Amino acid sequence: MSTLVFSDTHFGKKFHKRRFDALSKLISKSDKIIINGDFWEGLAISFGDFLASDWNKLFPLLKQKQTIYIYGNHDHQMYSDDRVYQFCNQAVTEYTLETPLHKYLFRHGHEFLFPKHSEKCLREHMNQAGTRVRKFKLAVANVIQQVGFGLFGPKILPSFINYISAQERQSIGLPDQLLVCGHTHRPHANKKTGFLDIGFFNFGWANYVEIDNTGNYKLVSNRY
Repeated sequence: MSTLVFSDTHFGKKFHKRRFDALSKLISKSDKIIINGDFWEGLAISFGDFLASDWNKLFPLLKQKQTIYIYGNHDHQMYSDDRVYQFCNQAVTEYTLETPLHKYLFRHGHEFLFPKHSEKCLREHMNQAGTRVRKFKLAVANVIQQVGFGLFGPKILPSFINYISAQERQSIGLPDQLLVCGHTHRPHANKKTGFLDIGFFNFGWANYVEIDNTGNYKLVSNRY
């Protein structure tokens, strides 16, 4: 059984067919899907608007694959409701997967990776969601990322954003688990600390993790 793990698509009202085609192709050839947070952009649109957007064309395909959905900070649980089951079969804040080769722990990572977001911070963001100021900030961030990633790719982001101390890593999950996160938008693998950051699936870049039936993983970063 092959498992596809992706995160940080930040889907909004605007539909991008090229990105849709790239993602749907990967989903179609996988047996199981794990969405590791920030699937939709809850700071710019309502959950209802997302469900009504053209991105809902992915939903039947995701449901066929027994999709696990992990909440992030831009699509926190407080921003949505039980309609999440239109596109997933299980909605959680973390998920564990045991394979013959590795034990995996999936979390979005906003509690401990840069920039950190507390529960209080997320509630403040929820109150600001959809305001002109918030939309302006998101628009500026998107333009910067689109230009930067378009020219230089995800490695334009500084390496420190993937940093997690050995002590903090030990406090998250079990010692024999491989921690898999998103959040930073910068793909990264550190075998020494047992840490993977998937990166994002946006701005012309498809960053994702493939796990085969033995439990071996591959961190992929391609143009789409």
